[in-house]
Amino acid sequence: MRNGLWLIIDEIDFADAEILSVLNAVLEPNGALVLKEKGHEVIKPHENFRLFATANAVGALAEYRGLYQGTNIMNEAFLDRWRCYVIDYLPADLEAKVLKASIDKMTISIADELVKVANMARQAFQAEELGSTFSTRRLLAWADSCMYHSKLKEQAPFKAAESTIFSKVSREDTVTLKGLMERVLLGKN
Repeated sequence: MRNGLWLIIDEIDFADAEILSVLNAVLEPNGALVLKEKGHEVIKPHENFRLFATANAVGALAEYRGLYQGTNIMNEAFLDRWRCYVIDYLPADLEAKVLKASIDKMTISIADELVKVANMARQAFQAEELGSTFSTRRLLAWADSCMYHSKLKEQAPFKAAESTIFSKVSREDTVTLKGLMERVLLGKN
């Protein structure tokens, strides 16, 4: 803060309100941090100091709070001190490129198929046909495991999904996800 560095608070919605309230003064125009424990020392931020935060369940996303156990509701006065942006998933072509760049031996055609499954699952989640979402982190783990099981050919994604997807969702979601996978990867209706 003093030296103009940037700070990112990852998953700020896990923090308790009484801790976050310390940031209120920092987030105000010409704000400063007061360290009560150090005799009320005042730390003025450097002109290049920036504060960023990420959150999974804030504002409009609060309806998904159940997916992110442990998150806290942030009060509006605190939120009003921030500029908030909703970041959606990458477009399919870019997400496929992320898979190809991140995973050894991944081809763009396989990446496209896996991303298609993920996007169909995300649409099903939005339509409340699935109780769990399909994060990019989950997609990367699944894709990596697919390459590990590549000797299984067309069964590789299903074997890979056992530990990276199916074991993390309900039985009902597993059935739905298997159906999406069969439709996209095996051409079944």
